Parts: sequence; C-alpha cells; structure tokens
Amino acid sequence: MSPGLSSTYATRNVGPIALLIGTLCFLIAVSAANAAPATGTEVSIYAETPVLFWAGIGIALLVGLFTLAFAVSWTQWAGGLALSGLSVLAVVALPLVRGYFFYGLSDSLRHLGAARRLTTGDLGFFEIVYPGAYAYSGFLAVLSGIPLERAMLFVVFSMMVLFVVFGTLCVRTIVARRRAVAVAAVSMLLFLPVNQISLHPHFHTFSLTTFFAPVLLFVVIGHLTADTADSTLPGRLSSTDLGFGVGAFAVVLYHPLAATDLLIVMGAIVAIQWVGRRMFSGSLLARSPPLYGQFLFLLVVFAVWSGQQDAAFSHSTNIVEALTGFVSGTADAGQDVTQRTESAESVGLGIGEIFVKLFLVKAFYVLVASAVVLANLRSRYLEDESSTVTTAFSVSGIALGAFALVTFVGDINEYFFRHIGFGMILVGTLAPIGLTKLVDAVEGRSPGLETSLKLVGVVALVIGVTLSMLVIFPSPYIAQPTQHVSEQQYEGHVTAIEYRAEGAALSSGRGGPRRYATAMGDYLDPRLSWKTPPEALPGELRRYRGDDFATADFYYYIQTEHAERKELVAFRGIRYNAADFRDVDRTNGVSRIMSNGEVDVHYVEYDDGGETFGPARLDPKEPVRPDGSRVDRGGVDP
Repeated sequence: MSPGLSSTYATRNVGPIALLIGTLCFLIAVSAANAAPATGTEVSIYAETPVLFWAGIGIALLVGLFTLAFAVSWTQWAGGLALSGLSVLAVVALPLVRGYFFYGLSDSLRHLGAARRLTTGDLGFFEIVYPGAYAYSGFLAVLSGIPLERAMLFVVFSMMVLFVVFGTLCVRTIVARRRAVAVAAVSMLLFLPVNQISLHPHFHTFSLTTFFAPVLLFVVIGHLTADTADSTLPGRLSSTDLGFGVGAFAVVLYHPLAATDLLIVMGAIVAIQWVGRRMFSGSLLARSPPLYGQFLFLLVVFAVWSGQQDAAFSHSTNIVEALTGFVSGTADAGQDVTQRTESAESVGLGIGEIFVKLFLVKAFYVLVASAVVLANLRSRYLEDESSTVTTAFSVSGIALGAFALVTFVGDINEYFFRHIGFGMILVGTLAPIGLTKLVDAVEGRSPGLETSLKLVGVVALVIGVTLSMLVIFPSPYIAQPTQHVSEQQYEGHVTAIEYRAEGAALSSGRGGPRRYATAMGDYLDPRLSWKTPPEALPGELRRYRGDDFATADFYYYIQTEHAERKELVAFRGIRYNAADFRDVDRTNGVSRIMSNGEVDVHYVEYDDGGETFGPARLDPKEPVRPDGSRVDRGGVDP
C-alpha cells in the first residue's frame, strides 16, 4: 500500500462506485446550471442558480473529500482529488457556465474598455500600466472568435485554476507526499475568495496577478530546493531561469503593484541568504542556490516598465511618502478600513459577522502558518527542504506584513487588503505543511485514531468549504450585489450614450453612466456624467444638477433594474425605498423615453422657476419622499 493511503477502507469496490456517483452528480449539476442561463440581471448568483446545481455539487464534493481521505489506491486518491477540485471550480465558473454576458461592475467595465481599445488598435500596448491581462483577453477573443466580454470571463477563471494548481505544486515541491498535496489542494480551494474587499473574482488586474503569483513562486521554490546544478546549462544558469524570466515579465505586465509584493518577498529571501552566507554558513538556507540573479532581473524589469508609466511611478512615490509619514508619525491610519467598516455597519453587518463570513477560515490558516514559523526555530520538526523554504517564507511574510502596515497608516491604505491578500499565498504554502505535520504527529502517538482524525478532518473541510463558497461571489449574504452585467443592461446604456442629444448630460445612481461609455471604448466628458444622490429621488430630479457644464435645458436619467435590486435587496434599503424608484415615472417633467426591460432612460427637464442644486450646494429645503418621510442628507455616494 502506498504511503499516505488508508488501510481501513472496507473494500476497494466502494471507492470506484462512490466516485462514479459523485461524477454523475457533478455532471448533472453543471448541466442544470448550463440549462438555466441568466435571463436578466441577477443580484445574487447563488439564489438564481438552480437548486439542482447546489445539490449535485454538494454530493460530488462530499464524495470527493471522503474518497480523498479514505482512498486505498492511487487511482482513488487521484479521483477524489480531481472530483473535489472540479466541484469547487464549477462554482467559480458559474458566470461562464450560466452564460453571463459580463461579470464585474465599476473597475471591470473600465478594464473592458481598455481591452477593447487595445484589441482594436485604438490604444497602444506601451500606453497602458498593466496591459498583460488585456492582451491575453484580446488574444483569446481574436483566436477563438468569442466576444471580448466572454473572453475576459475565461481569463479570470483560468487565473483561478492556475492559483489552485500551482499553489498545490508549491507545497508538493517542498513536501512530496500525497497527504501534503491533498491538504494543499483543498487549502488552495478554500483560499479562492481571497478577501472580497480588495481582491475579487471578477476582471480586476491586481486580483488576476495575485492568482498568477503562485506560478512564479513555484519556480522560486524549485530553485531554492534544487540539489545540484544543471550540467547541461552554461555558467550559473539553472533550469528554472527561463521559467522565471517569462513569469517575471508576466507579473509586471499584469500589475506592477503585485510585482512590488513579489519584490519584497524575494528581497527578504535574498537578504537572509546574503546574511546567512556570511554569518551562518552552515545553515540550510545559506547553502541553498542563491536567488540574487532572479531578484535583480525582476527588479530591473519592474523599474524599466514602471519608469515609463506615470501611474506606476506615482504609486512608488506614494509608498515612499507613506513610509515617511509612518516614521514621522504624521500619517492617518486606516482611513479606508474605517470607511469600509462604517459602510458595512450601516447595512447591519457588525465587525464580528464580517470577520466570521470573510476571514474565519483564513484566520485559522494564519494561526497554523504562524505555528509553522515558530516550529521552524526547532528544525527537528521539519525536513531539510521544508526548513529551507519555511525559513525563507517566514522572513518574507514578516517583511510583507511590515510593508502592509506602512500602507495601512499612510495615504495608500486602500491597498492594505491587497497586500494582505497577496500574503495569503505564503500562508497557503506554509499552513498545509503544518497541518500535514500535525496529523503525522497525532497518528504517530495514537495510531488507532487515524479513522477518527480523518472523519473530523472531512467535517472541518466541509464547514470550511461551505464558508468559503458562500463568499466566492458578492451577494446579499455579505450585503453586496453580484457583479452581473446583463446584455440588456449594457446595451441599454450603449443606446442612451450613442443617441443622446448634444450638450445633454447623463445621470444614474451609484457609479454613474460614464463607466459604460468607457466599457464601449468611447469617451464621455465627466462634466456630462454624474451620479444622482438619494435626496434627488424622485421629486427633486428636475432640480438636481451635477455640473453646470451641460448646455441643454434637460438631461437623461438612467434607472436600471440592477440598481433598484441592489439598493433594496443587497444594501437592504439603507438609503432608498421602493417608492424612490417607482415614483420617478410619476414625477412631473420627467418622461420615460426608452426601456428595454432592464434599463429605463428618462428625459428630465430642468425646473423652469426653481433653483437647481448640486453635490456642493444642497438645497436648504428638506426633500420629502412621496410617503412623507424625510430623506437623510448624506451627499453624493462615493
């Protein structure tokens, strides 16, 4: 019997039968989801996906985990691993499986426009700060003939698959055992919804780069754990150098900020290698192949690319200023974190609830990874190759944590959760090693507890996977809408933008219509596009003016089904009620001139005799909703 496989399984026949049932459930689930494409805007992808999908995936996942834990042969183990992974990835792929036109609002629409302009030649490759993902999307669209929007959905999914596969391979390179591989694979699946605050499952370039980062770390780990030099290569070249070179270019082109995190990780490793060779020459890390060349190569690529990009150079300057503010004590700590906390509390989510829903699973892994770091001080707990990488990643994690702290207290604290999310890659590498060692130690002391331990482990995994799956996509569960962009929603905005009268402005709720113009690859003057605040709905639409630049005596107000359901369902009606949306059509001087079922475009004529008000000078008169309730004056939503 192979090491790491169960000796308590009742019969070899049960495993294949269970895998067959699980596979059938998986296929039925995916078919059910594919047969129920989105027919309109969806505020919760979980609620709109057929129950049969969730039931089938649940059974398939249970079968996969149990088979993985109690397998008696390599084929059963591999089958359980594959079924577990495919079950979770099927959830991740739901926007693709259910035929979403596009997934991702705000930044994703801006990225769609940039990718469109790059594909059509309106925008040069070197004019973009992070053209990598755009080029990948355009290449897929042109090569396959599928729409660019769908190609971008596939890019997101492929990056998540890379995250799982290479995150698992990182651990396998360190500890080449089936148990470690199984724990690592499940851990990577649990880490997919990185944090839903600054890292997302839609087309978000920093998130995509974070998902890609394990590919480069896999090459780094392979280099650190290499036993001998490759005699077929000249000089100090290694077999990992070519892979690292390609990966380094990819990371910088996908997002220079993520490359900054990688530079910190690798810089910390280089530093302790340099110190170790001079002060602790007998240590394992000091004897490992040096990482100097790879670090310098990534640094040069990053510097050359960022030096020609104003945005990247500006961000580097902000980092220096944040560090200066941290040292001098003049920086304001965590403004973005405070704003996000207050926003969550305004819709009824407390700090404890947010922590349980978003961070409980990750907090457990952070504790395990921390234990690995402490255990690394006593090398007898870890094999030689484990000690080398855990030491390297421990120091790197501390360095990256310090960098995140600098951003937390500086003017760029909106990036704090990005760096924390990137650091979870290191946690996801260290924690499976610790869990594997823990199970080994318990089994060594109490051999009869093997079956009980596996049962407890499967139950814990089911709970962890459930908690993680619930927050892969934003939904009302975390007081956020699913980022679904239906074709009707997109085309409705396209029509409104293309056929608007010259000099007339466009307005809508949170976000504003300008992002759709950007997604089209078009330019809409920001002075002709504004966000309509809650206090203007519905009776004050004729008096609200977001900017005085517009020359027409009217503007267009765009109201969408997605916006209405987002405010009333996801945001729980904190700033709007149903009458705010329903009574727009009943307001004098406001006429609906176009509707496609999801997007209503209204012609709003400015009030002839009344004074208009804007975001900077609100009317002293308190606007009143049709039901007589006063509207909370909160200004324009960010």
